Amino acid sequence: MTRRLFHRGYTIEKTEGGNETTEVYRARVAGKSISGSLQNVKKSIEWWADTSTFVEPADFDDEENDVSSKKQVEEYKGFRIMNDDPEKDEKGWYMIVRGNLMKGSLPALKHFIDKNAEQLRA
Repeated sequence: MTRRLFHRGYTIEKTEGGNETTEVYRARVAGKSISGSLQNVKKSIEWWADTSTFVEPADFDDEENDVSSKKQVEEYKGFRIMNDDPEKDEKGWYMIVRGNLMKGSLPALKHFIDKNAEQLRA
């Protein structure tokens, strides 16, 4: 039996059965078949959808050990604003909108979203 999930317009499949101790999920992104943990497959899809950059799910395992304790993410009106090291850099906030990287301080990015929310979603 195959379990299917949908994430940002892509189908993620998990095949049930067997003696697997870890769950392996598969998807097709950018014409390539990817597999890994559900979290990493979703991240790979998000990278492709946001930046048109293909990243293997296995590449996210290395990053999590280095950055996860410091990284801060804030959801604001449907947009994800991130900072990889908030203690070090007040202006190190960034977001990806329609494949474009926008950087600045958290209040400046929120102000930009407030002024341009309709155009950013169109």
